[in-house]
Amino acid sequence: MFKILAKDFFEVVKSTAPLVLALVTIKLVLRSPFDSVRQFTTGLLFVLAGLFVFQKGVAMCLMPLATDVGQSLVKLPSRGLILLVCLVIGFAATLVEPALQAVAAQAEEITVGALDRKVLIYATAIGCAIGMALGIAKVLYNLKTSYFVVPLLVVLLVLSLVSKDFIVGLAWDCASATTGPVNIPINSAIALGLAAFVAGVDPMRVGFGLVGMTCLCAAASVMLASVLRI
Repeated sequence: MFKILAKDFFEVVKSTAPLVLALVTIKLVLRSPFDSVRQFTTGLLFVLAGLFVFQKGVAMCLMPLATDVGQSLVKLPSRGLILLVCLVIGFAATLVEPALQAVAAQAEEITVGALDRKVLIYATAIGCAIGMALGIAKVLYNLKTSYFVVPLLVVLLVLSLVSKDFIVGLAWDCASATTGPVNIPINSAIALGLAAFVAGVDPMRVGFGLVGMTCLCAAASVMLASVLRI
C-alpha cells in the first residue's frame, strides 16, 4: 500500500515539476527576487500534498460513486426521470467547481460588482445542467453526437454576435472552468456507466462527449443571461 501511495505521489511531483521549474526559471531570468523562500517552499509542499490527496479522493470516491449512479439510473421507471436526475446532478456538480468560483470572483472584482458572482455561477450551472441532460439523452436514445453539437454551435454563433464582446470571452472562460476536477470525472463516469447498461448502446460511441456538451451549453447560458439582462 505504501509503495502504491509513494508511486502516485511521485507522479504528482513529475506532473507539477515542469510548470514550477518554468515559472521559477523565468523569475530568475527576470531577476525578480522571492519575497520569502520559506513561504514558497511551504506553499509548494501544500500544492503537492493537496493535488495528491485530491486525485486519490476522486479516484477512490467520486469516480466509483458516479459510475455506480450511472449504472443504477436504468432502474428508474422512465427516461424523463433519468434526465431530471441528471439535470440536478449537473447543476450541483457545477456549483462546487473551484475553477468556476475563481473566474466568477475575478469577474465580479474587475467589474466592481456590476457582474454578480452568484448570478454568473448559477447561469453557468444551469447551462451545464442542460448540457448534462442532453448528453444523457444522447445515450438513452443512442443518437450521434453531431445531432447535438452542430445546433449548439449555431446557437453559440448567434449569441456571440448579439452579446457584448467581453461577455463572449467571459462565457467561454466560465464554460472552460466547468471542465475541472469535479465535473469531468462525475460526468464521464455517469455517462459511461449508463451507456454500459442501456441495451443496444455502444458505450464507446455515445458514452463520450458529455463534458464537451456541458461546456457548450454553459457558454450559451452565460451569453443568453447577458442578452436577457439577468
